[in-house]
Amino acid sequence: MTIVIEIEGGSRSRTMNRTSRSRRNSSKVPTSATYTSLDLFSGAGGFSLGLEAAGFTSMGAIEIDEQAGKTYAKNFGDRAIAMFGRRDGDMKRVSPALVLQKLKAAGVAELDLLVAAPPCQGFSRVGRGKLDSIAEEAGAFILDPRNHLYRQAVEMLKVLKPRVFLFENVAGMLHVRGRNIAELVCAAVEGAGYRTRVAVLNSAWYGVPQSRERVIIVGTRSDLGVEPQFPSRRHSVRISRGNLSQCNLAADIWRTPEYFVPFTKLRQSGELLPAVTVGDAFADLPRFLEHLRALRTGGQYRPRRETMPAVPYRCDAPNWYCRLMREWPSLPASAELTDHYCRWTPRDFDTFGLMKFGDRYCEALEIAEGRYRQARSEYDANGGRRPLRREYIPPYPNDAFDEKWRKLDPSQPSHTITAHLGKDTYSHIHPSSREKRAITIREAARLQSFPDAFAFEGNMGEVLVQIGNAVPPLLARAIGRRLRRMLGAAEAAEEGAKEFAAHRPRRSASGM
Repeated sequence: MTIVIEIEGGSRSRTMNRTSRSRRNSSKVPTSATYTSLDLFSGAGGFSLGLEAAGFTSMGAIEIDEQAGKTYAKNFGDRAIAMFGRRDGDMKRVSPALVLQKLKAAGVAELDLLVAAPPCQGFSRVGRGKLDSIAEEAGAFILDPRNHLYRQAVEMLKVLKPRVFLFENVAGMLHVRGRNIAELVCAAVEGAGYRTRVAVLNSAWYGVPQSRERVIIVGTRSDLGVEPQFPSRRHSVRISRGNLSQCNLAADIWRTPEYFVPFTKLRQSGELLPAVTVGDAFADLPRFLEHLRALRTGGQYRPRRETMPAVPYRCDAPNWYCRLMREWPSLPASAELTDHYCRWTPRDFDTFGLMKFGDRYCEALEIAEGRYRQARSEYDANGGRRPLRREYIPPYPNDAFDEKWRKLDPSQPSHTITAHLGKDTYSHIHPSSREKRAITIREAARLQSFPDAFAFEGNMGEVLVQIGNAVPPLLARAIGRRLRRMLGAAEAAEEGAKEFAAHRPRRSASGM
C-alpha cells in the first residue's frame, strides 16, 4: 500500500511496510521519510493536522464526540481507522486487537506513533471546582471517569507497540489532590517497555498566538535506543502569573525526578523570535460589525452559519502567520473567510467597547455600573423609557467571575482558549473598541492555529468546544518534526549497526 501526502517542500510517496522503507546514507539522519500515526481522543484533528504537516501520515482517529468526529472525517477523508461517536469511538469500549487488525489490513506492519490527548476537564482547576460543587464534596472530581482514560491509552499502547508514544494534557495533572498523574502515566508507559520523559511546553514557543501550557509526555520504545526529546523553543513568551512552562518545578512532586525535563534543559533554537500576537493573527481578517448594525436599526441578527456568507479578506496576508493560515500545506488555499460571526449579546456590546486591553470582569462590572448610572441620569433629566438595571449590568458576583471575562491585548499572545468558549465566548473579547464584541469562530480558530480552510461541523457552540479542546496544529507540527528526527536517528543507528556487522572481519575457526 502506497500513500502520497503533501508535506512542506512537496509530496512524497511511502510504502507502509517497514521492510521496504528506503534508507539514506547511514552517516546522515534521514528527515524526509514519512511515518505513520494514530490519534486517540482526536477531537477535531488538531494533532493529526500538525503531525501531517511535519511529515507523518495519519492512519485515522478514535473520538467519542460525534460532531468532532464529523469534523475529522470532513477534513481528513477516508482513513484506515475512523471510529467516531459513542458507539464506535468510546475508548473504554474500543478493542485494541480490532485496531491492530485494521492497521495490518491497511498495510501498516509497525505503527510509528501513537498519540493520546484524553479529555482534560477533570484535571483542570476549573473542572475540579465544578465537579466538587456539583457533588458538594471536596475531591469529588477524582471520581470523574475521564481522569482515568489514560489507562485505556496505555492498554492500546501495549497491543499496538508503536515505536513512539505521545501524550498531551493540561498542566493541572501535575498536582491532583497531592497526586502527580503525569508521573503515573510515565510509570505505566515505562512498564509497557518505553523510555519516558515529560515536559511542560507553551504553544507560544512554536508560533501559536496563544500562551497555552500543556504537559507533553514522550515515550520511545526501549529497543530503539533513542532518548525522548522535545522541540526547541523558537519564540519568546512573557512570563505571567501562574506560568509553569518557564519554571523548574519543585522536585518534591516527583518520586522519579528523572522523568521530568525542566525548562532549563529544553533546547532553544538560536535567538528567539518575538511571539506571534493577537494583532498578528487577526491582521488580515475583515471587521465584523453586523451585530452593531442590527442593534442600531432594530433589525435581525442571527448568529447561524446558514445566514453568514463567506467574506473577503481585508488585505493581502501581511505576515508569515496569516500566509500560513491561508495556505496550509495539505489544504486548498483560502480565497475568502468562513465562520466569521460573533454571538448576539446586546447588553454587553457597549461595555466591551469601553473595556481596556486586559480588563476582566471586575473592570467590566464597574463600566456597566457607570453606563447604568449615566442612563438613569439621562432619564431623570429628560424622561422617556425608564432604564432597567438588568439591561446594563451582568448578574454575576464579581468575586467568583473575574476570570470569565477578558479583553484581548493585540500586542500579546492570547491567554488560553478553552472549551468554555462553547458557552459564551466572554473569556476572549475582541481588542477592537469599535467592533464591541467577543471573538468570532474563525478568530478562535486562528488563535489555536487552525488554518482558514479547515472546515468544522456542528452549530456555533459545538464548533467552539471543538476549537477549545483541540491541540494547536502548530504545536503538534513542532513536536512532530522533533519526533521525525528521533525516528530518523534510530533508523540511522540501526543501519549503521548493520553495515558494521557486514564489514566486520570474521575470525577463523582457530580463532586466529
